[in-house]
Amino acid sequence: MSQPARAPTTAFSLVNVENDLAARLAEQQVSCQIWPEQTEGPYHRDAPERRDITEDRVGLPLRVGLRLVNASTGNPLSGSTVEVWQADHEGRYSGFLPFHARPGQVVTSASVPREIVAPAETFLRGRQRADSGGMCAFDTIYPGWYSSRTVHIHLAVMANDHRFVSQLYFPDELTDQVYGHPPYAGHPARDTTNATDSIFAEGGERTVLHLTGDPATGLTGVLCLAVHTDPAPPRPSPPIADGG
Repeated sequence: MSQPARAPTTAFSLVNVENDLAARLAEQQVSCQIWPEQTEGPYHRDAPERRDITEDRVGLPLRVGLRLVNASTGNPLSGSTVEVWQADHEGRYSGFLPFHARPGQVVTSASVPREIVAPAETFLRGRQRADSGGMCAFDTIYPGWYSSRTVHIHLAVMANDHRFVSQLYFPDELTDQVYGHPPYAGHPARDTTNATDSIFAEGGERTVLHLTGDPATGLTGVLCLAVHTDPAPPRPSPPIADGG
């Protein structure tokens, strides 16, 4: 499936962020969402540095643009390392066997096999550094689903010597449209939506991508996230009650 045509890059960008994408991300800063920390999940592996993470995976072309700012100052998190990883259209992560949950079983790090069976696989994984405006972009495909999870992309950011982990989500109505087309249409109907996903419930509404395009030919999703990069101060210990 062909990728959407790319516009010229901006002159000031340190990474390949097209003019139209940079403009949309700049507009997003007025409505930046506070970063919700979420589980890393069981399928993280080291990712190569690159923008296009598709490799040989088939699916709807998806361009993801992110803008990251400091939640306290509003300054861009320029130079921060941004990493993404996701499942292919069949719900499989590179390096791992597909996992089929029992009815009602939630996919967690403890519930799935962690063995890497194909160490050479790297599809749908990548990382890069944000540019001077805190922006970066990835070319990928619309993710597939797997049992007990809604459709998502994992996201991690390294800034100020701290690593922050969250997930990106998609509107359910749009997912239904995308999954009506090949190659997704050949996959069984998903068993979990945003409304029923236990991880989405922990702040996922803040990381739903703003998407435009055609669910049959290609989409672009953007999001601005404000990250509290300073670690929270330790909570004081409660007073010890006298007793005997």
